[in-house]
Amino acid sequence: MGEEKRKREAVLNGPCPCSSNKPARICCFTGQGWQWHKSPANLGLRTLPLGHHLEKCYMKELGSCVPGISREHIISNSVCKVLVGDGDLSVSGVPWLEAGETKIIAPPTAKCLCRKHNSALSPLDAAAHFFFASLKSYLERDGGMRHALISGHDLERWLLKTAKAAAISRNLAHDRKPLSGTFARDEAIIDMLDNPTNWPEGAGLYCVMNTGDVTEKTARFQFQPLIDENDNIEALAINIMGFRFVLILSTKDVSRYPFLSGAKFRPGRIQISYPKSTSWLTLSWEGQTNHDVLSLKLLQH
Repeated sequence: MGEEKRKREAVLNGPCPCSSNKPARICCFTGQGWQWHKSPANLGLRTLPLGHHLEKCYMKELGSCVPGISREHIISNSVCKVLVGDGDLSVSGVPWLEAGETKIIAPPTAKCLCRKHNSALSPLDAAAHFFFASLKSYLERDGGMRHALISGHDLERWLLKTAKAAAISRNLAHDRKPLSGTFARDEAIIDMLDNPTNWPEGAGLYCVMNTGDVTEKTARFQFQPLIDENDNIEALAINIMGFRFVLILSTKDVSRYPFLSGAKFRPGRIQISYPKSTSWLTLSWEGQTNHDVLSLKLLQH
């Protein structure tokens, strides 16, 4: 019992797993058992001081643009660096490449946000970087017991932000035809980015894998638009380093997407086990609903 107490005190007095560098006991530890909670970033998009309406900024309706238009990375530059390591970034499946063609490029950019609104979304970039870096580290080597904690809502919003930039820059296609970049809930995108409470009931991140499934370790990030009858984007099929998800932007429709029937809504933890240690990547969600733990077998090379 004494040893258990010492371990607990060491964890609580050590750095919080959310990477804030604060002691865990005054940061994200809830004080109940071994429960942790990371609150989503408060972006405050609708409280930004008024400025301009810049036509090329997709948040121009807020009236708080600052000239000029920034060249935003479609996939956060920090995430690209995690994915490529010391290698090169390659892309495929975009409408400006031939079917099956892969090309090495610099991290792609899009001119779709003013400097202020691009900066306002930076907490989502930071959360995504921490998520990708932690997951890649856990998958690549057994470094002993490790724990990382992020807000799942920040990851959802980063995925939405990334898809919006890719769509506006005409980098998304269906059957080789470039999509217009319009979302089925286009009028709600800003509010969904601003605050997790603005997401429709049942919308959010679903994992379409089951505990015990085999996944391949790969430094890859893929997303594919799922469209409605008017070619508007209503969901995204996502692969993050071998983990398969779907981001639903409206209500869950199993009749339209049968593969969602057994999907795990907003999984609470990804568990990666080695013979002598286990690491966890905890996704924190608002509310009291229990969330599934995803524990998968890794396909070794």
